[in-house]
Amino acid sequence: MPDEPLETPLEINIEPKRLAMTSSWSAGVKDDGTLWTWGTDGLLRDTKTGQDPTPRQVEGVNDAVAVSGAGHMLLLRKDGTVWGWGSNSHGEIDPSDGDIFIEELRQIKGIENVVDIAAGEMDSIFLTNNGEVYVLGSNEGGWVNEIPKQLIIPTKVPNLSDIIRIEFRNGVLLALDKKGELYSTGKSERALGRLLYQSQEPEIEYHPAAKVALPKKTIDFSVTSTSAMAVLEDGSVWNWGSNSSANLALSDSEDIKMPEKIHIYIRL
Repeated sequence: MPDEPLETPLEINIEPKRLAMTSSWSAGVKDDGTLWTWGTDGLLRDTKTGQDPTPRQVEGVNDAVAVSGAGHMLLLRKDGTVWGWGSNSHGEIDPSDGDIFIEELRQIKGIENVVDIAAGEMDSIFLTNNGEVYVLGSNEGGWVNEIPKQLIIPTKVPNLSDIIRIEFRNGVLLALDKKGELYSTGKSERALGRLLYQSQEPEIEYHPAAKVALPKKTIDFSVTSTSAMAVLEDGSVWNWGSNSSANLALSDSEDIKMPEKIHIYIRL
C-alpha cells in the first residue's frame, strides 16, 4: 500500500508503564494502584517454593502508577516518589547500601516529583514534573556527564528540558519533549540517530543529548542497545541503528546512522 497522510495527526503516547520484567521476575500495575508480581526472586511476597508463575498482589501497595525493569525494578507511586528492589550492584537503588540485591521495596533518596521512570541494567532514570531527567547508578563510560564515575545521587542529564517521556536501554536514552521533538544521548553510537560528539579521552563514551533528525513530530518510540525507531504524527515509521540482520525492515544490511523511513503504512 502506498504511503498516505493521516487525516488527523496522532496524539503523543505518554501512557505510563504498566508491565515490566527482569531476567527472573515480572511486575504489573493495575488501574486500582495495586502491584502484582510473578516469577522468581523479587516477588516481594512469600512463596512455598521460592517462585510463583501466577501473578499475585503485593500487600501494602495501593498507589502504584508505573513499573520499569531490567536488572532491578523501579516502582513509581502517586506521590511522585520512586521505590526500587532487585539488583543494587551499581548503586542503582541505594548507593549507601553495599548489598548487591535488595529484597524489599526501598525508596530511592534524593529524587521527588517524578512522572516517568526507566530502569536500565546498571542505571535508574527519572523524569520529574518540570521536564528534567536524572540518573542514578553506574554511569558507565561517563555517558551522563562525561565523568566515568558512579553517580551516588540522582544527577541531571544536560541539554534536556520540557521532557514528557523517556525510554532507556543499555546506555541509550531517548527523551521526547512537549513539542514532539525526540532527543538521544548515551554511550551506544549506533542507536543515537544523529551526528556524534567525540571525546578526546578514549575511555569516555559520552554523547550529550541532541535532537534526532526527524521530519515531523514524534508520537511514539522505542529503543534497544543498538537500534531505535519512531512513529511520526503522519503514521510513518523511521528506524536507525544496527541493521546487520535486516531487523530494521530496510534492504541495506549496513548500520543506519541517521533515521530512514521504512515503507510500511500504519493506520492507528
